Amino acid sequence: TCAKLGCGQKDSTCSCDDTCSQIMNCCSDYGSVCRGPAPKLKLGDVNLVVTTDLHSWVGGRKHEPYLNATLAHAVSLVEQLRILAREQKRDVFFLDNGDINDGTGLSATAQDHVDSLAPVMLHAPYDALNIGNHELYQLNSKGTEPGQACAITALRDSGYIAAWGGRYLTSNVVWASSKEPVGSRYTVLKGEFGTNLLTFGFLYNMDDHCDAVEVEDVNATVHSQWFTEALRAHSPSSHGIVVLAHMDYRDELVDVILAGIRSVVGLKMPVQFLTGHSHIRGWRRLDNFATSFEAGCKMDTVGFASFDKVATGDVPDFYHADIDGNTAELASSANTTKAELLLPEGENFLIALRAAEDALHLGETLGCSAKHYRNWAPLDQDDSLWAYYANTVLPATLFEPSGRRQWAVMGTGGLSYDVYKGPFSRNDAYTTSPFGNFWFTLKGIVGAHLQELLLHLNGGEIGIDVRRRLSGHVATPEDRVPNYVATGPLEEAKTYDLIYCDFDSDRVEGLLKQILGSVLPSRLQYRPGSNTSSVLVDWFRTQPCPHEEHTFV
Repeated sequence: TCAKLGCGQKDSTCSCDDTCSQIMNCCSDYGSVCRGPAPKLKLGDVNLVVTTDLHSWVGGRKHEPYLNATLAHAVSLVEQLRILAREQKRDVFFLDNGDINDGTGLSATAQDHVDSLAPVMLHAPYDALNIGNHELYQLNSKGTEPGQACAITALRDSGYIAAWGGRYLTSNVVWASSKEPVGSRYTVLKGEFGTNLLTFGFLYNMDDHCDAVEVEDVNATVHSQWFTEALRAHSPSSHGIVVLAHMDYRDELVDVILAGIRSVVGLKMPVQFLTGHSHIRGWRRLDNFATSFEAGCKMDTVGFASFDKVATGDVPDFYHADIDGNTAELASSANTTKAELLLPEGENFLIALRAAEDALHLGETLGCSAKHYRNWAPLDQDDSLWAYYANTVLPATLFEPSGRRQWAVMGTGGLSYDVYKGPFSRNDAYTTSPFGNFWFTLKGIVGAHLQELLLHLNGGEIGIDVRRRLSGHVATPEDRVPNYVATGPLEEAKTYDLIYCDFDSDRVEGLLKQILGSVLPSRLQYRPGSNTSSVLVDWFRTQPCPHEEHTFV
């Protein structure tokens, strides 16, 4: 807790322990112990409000009262700042840095992870948006299962990308079939008071993307003809360059992109990188005319950055601030009150959000949890979520009562939020397990081979590989949770039906082939309609709340 560890320098989302990547992981008392005055924002000639890695967390946090702000409140922060800035003839831009999906029931209840989310997001008046890695994960096992290949194909087919009018940016992501960019390579944002910002949207060098797209190498992209021509054509009339970069603020690719920009426009063009992906807060100066700023995740932070238009050669004063995802903090930052924060665009977003939540019945209470289960508690602790999920939930909801021996294994990136004591809603199920991965089975695998599989899954560099699902989270200490968890002990000489989810399939099947030294048995989809999220729905329907329990005398 922060009360024991202190609040540090407030330079990361989880301010009291730098081994944590989010407030929820270690600092449940952050809001009461570490809360300080909201930042008084310094308006410049150029003002940027940014969200990143929303992961569909746009509706506030029921279980974390301090983080009560919705994306509607961020929208209205922009409205409020524009009122203030207009008096000074300054421009304010609203930007998102990707990973809109995979986090709550608003996303994971749909096969494509965006069917309900995308129409809501269209009510947020962003000036430009970037793509993230979560829009690109494979969802249909490369065509062997029905449905969209990945979220980005659904965003294309629904008209979401087109609806942004060229402001959905994919500087280095193209369609695999046509080699045409998924969105726009770049755009020039034009402010009410004459500000021009040449804006790009980059993704890190992602290699585990879906088969519908290709992610072009960042270094190759910044040496491409279109990039050079865009800089030459638009930088002379721009007051700065903004790079939405879905990568850690310290990523060396940030420096690669900056070097590519500097090689064309010179050393004195202001460049503001708005970074993300690693779910933390961070800032660094790249040179006298460039900085990199990352603003948390999942609406725990709304980022603000500003700089002034300066005469050529004068060093700009780059300013940034992390605003906690709290309605009072957002209101105070805009010099207003919590009661007066919401304005029409924010209210419109909130109406669309609540309508979508109601249509999905996300508030429906499924049952109750007898205790608080923590995502990163060690497996031998009684509040371990992974021990609960693997040893109680999966055997009860996933295994068949056929008498066949079954054994399931799953990567621990698959759960991303705690189960809290008390009523457990449909949205809680999809927040705890937000990816909805379907199941495969391989029949007749010897227990000794499965033991070896689990050993290899949890060994060596494999830990780095599995963490990709956590969007770059800080690595969890080894004594908390292993990279893969299984449903129970094995008898070496007995045979089992192995159950695993599609996200883990390449790793599991690749290692098992090496162990067996032969071709694997035919892979079958297991229990169609069931997935890593729905098992929690099924389980908690069998866990009545105390007032529903029958008392026998």
